[in-house]
Amino acid sequence: MSLLNSSIPITFNQLYLNGAYSASHSSESISILNPKDNTLVADGIPIADDVDVDNAVRFAEAAFNGPWSKFSATERSACFHRLINLLEEKLPEILRLDSLTTGNPVSLIPTRESNYIRNCLLYYAGWTDKQRGDYFPDDDGFVKLVRHEPIGVCVAINPYNSPVASLFIKAAPCLATGNVLIVKPSEKSPLGSLAVAALFEQAGFPPGVVQVLTGDGSTGARLASHMRVRKISFTGSVATGKKIQVAAAQSNLKRVTLELGGKSPAVIFEDANLENAVTWTINGILARTGQVCVAASRVYVQRSIASKFIDLYCARMKEAVKDIGDPQEVETKFGPLADAAAFEKVQAMIARAKNECELAVGGNRIGDQGCFLEPTVFLNPKPDAEIYKNEVFGPVSVIKTFDTEAEVIELANDTEYGLMAGVFTRDINRAMRVSSKIESGVVGVNCVSVMNIQVPFGGKKASGIGREFGEYALRAFTEPKTILINMNS
Repeated sequence: MSLLNSSIPITFNQLYLNGAYSASHSSESISILNPKDNTLVADGIPIADDVDVDNAVRFAEAAFNGPWSKFSATERSACFHRLINLLEEKLPEILRLDSLTTGNPVSLIPTRESNYIRNCLLYYAGWTDKQRGDYFPDDDGFVKLVRHEPIGVCVAINPYNSPVASLFIKAAPCLATGNVLIVKPSEKSPLGSLAVAALFEQAGFPPGVVQVLTGDGSTGARLASHMRVRKISFTGSVATGKKIQVAAAQSNLKRVTLELGGKSPAVIFEDANLENAVTWTINGILARTGQVCVAASRVYVQRSIASKFIDLYCARMKEAVKDIGDPQEVETKFGPLADAAAFEKVQAMIARAKNECELAVGGNRIGDQGCFLEPTVFLNPKPDAEIYKNEVFGPVSVIKTFDTEAEVIELANDTEYGLMAGVFTRDINRAMRVSSKIESGVVGVNCVSVMNIQVPFGGKKASGIGREFGEYALRAFTEPKTILINMNS
């Protein structure tokens, strides 16, 4: 079926292999529903099997060793720029496809989604000719050269909450360094990834450079254990990340980048700009209905200002209910949770939390159909409360008071997660001191739950391995090779 104004027909009942929509060898398929009302959006989406995976890897290897290997850095950059131009027209409609299955509001498309993707591609288009190596002089009789070479066949296994943006976050540094990519979108949100795939060939990338395999966890497992895949970049849960790392190690020791969960602390000191702190922490838990790894789900507020902050924070969370609605309407700011399974998981965690914390705001279902949930705030959690210790992946936050700087640093670090944190204070010395002691891959000062394409993004501890964004992502897609030249031969 044709769903976009494109000269290439787009179907959701086929895979995208070697520059064309192709029938799957598999007889298994999945269906996906719209979380606003649980109506059917698409069915018959293939679950790619071993034959499909083998075919995709074979096509990718042919592209990597064939025409793509002969592209100059300038030619690769030109492909990026043509892709950007194609996306100017087609990206909004592509992103609307994923809104149908994720609950992401279409109001995010003109700014947050489209600009994010465009800026990512522009950034990496400028890196294609800057893959510098190293030179060391022949003071010992050998000239030493170091070059950074592409790895080969790479795989992106993407999350459901921002599927197309995640595709480009992984594809841009992968392709800028001369690799090829097989994309496995989440079974909850494959439509946009399938739709965008054909634009790569229109932009001049050779067939096989970017391919899309749909499927569930079994397809991801096949890719993670494939002997000719050289790198996996995964974004998702800690549990699945561990399985991917094991499969990679037990197969061919392929390189793995893992961007996993978070339980991000936001620390509000008594000298903070209160309005700024409330605004950032509210946005940090309500963005995509809390379904982001960097959600500001643990809020620590100094006791002297706790009453005032909590009153403002809870009032904003209550007000946010009026902004929740149909994600396909442009006026809607916040949509439903992604599906019934996610909704039931969050509801169950809220129910258990009522015995371990004080419920201050929300906690109820909105309406009688779909996966809509009130923004929820808990206070004064028990030290081992599940809602306080574990990632919720919904619009649920926990507020706890503290007295001293040393105390809150210990509280913030008392977790196996370490992805994002925020420190709110007017004291720059305190900001630098605390940010250096918090165990997190990213720390915002007077901001939280924000990323920037120019600098590395990733987590410590169970929040992941490796980094995305910036120059650091480029190194994740290259292997250094040393050349030793004997000057005395």
